[in-house]
Amino acid sequence: MIFFIIIKKKSQRIKNKNFIKIGSKQLWKHLVLELKGEKVFIDTDSDKIIKECSRYFPWVVAYSREKKHIEFEERKTNSPVLLMIENFLNKYVKSNNEIIITTHVTSPFIKLGTIKEAAKKLKTYDSVAAVTKYYNFAWLKNKHNKLIPINFNPKEVNKTQNLNPIVMSNGAFFIFRKKTFIKFKNRIGKNPFYYELSFPESIEIDDEEDLYLARNICRS
Repeated sequence: MIFFIIIKKKSQRIKNKNFIKIGSKQLWKHLVLELKGEKVFIDTDSDKIIKECSRYFPWVVAYSREKKHIEFEERKTNSPVLLMIENFLNKYVKSNNEIIITTHVTSPFIKLGTIKEAAKKLKTYDSVAAVTKYYNFAWLKNKHNKLIPINFNPKEVNKTQNLNPIVMSNGAFFIFRKKTFIKFKNRIGKNPFYYELSFPESIEIDDEEDLYLARNICRS
């Protein structure tokens, strides 16, 4: 089982997000410390992270993000994450059966035990993705800015607990074997399992509201 993490130096919605303190630690260190004793690789454009991992976190191999991946993100609207995973697999993972876990430092409350429990699903499924379920009325906005109801009939009044839930990826982790990624060129294979996370492990820090919530959880 090998963990692969991508950490960017800069962020858009929250300035220097990965280096902001939540509780007593910078955001990126919450996950790194939770994974102590595991095999962890970090792809980053931050020299600070590389130096600190070398000095303080001996279970981590941190290496510099390739220039072509930085340029890809600057040039395009989509992310180079799949190219970065492929690069990591080719350089550092020998066995095609190796279990790979891509996880994100923006999920500071995720537990190693939860990830290992989710990884057991690979006995039956070819990949696992962390999700959150929402029992709320939901619409999809189409290209004409019209809202289309997707899990309810607007002519009826339903109880929210009786709705089909909206299932959303929370980005906490994706789990797969190297051979699955090579075959599908994706973190999700043909037969995935969507692993539901509960609060607060499901929290992903994207904006100031998420940051406020995470800091309050740490205080309590």
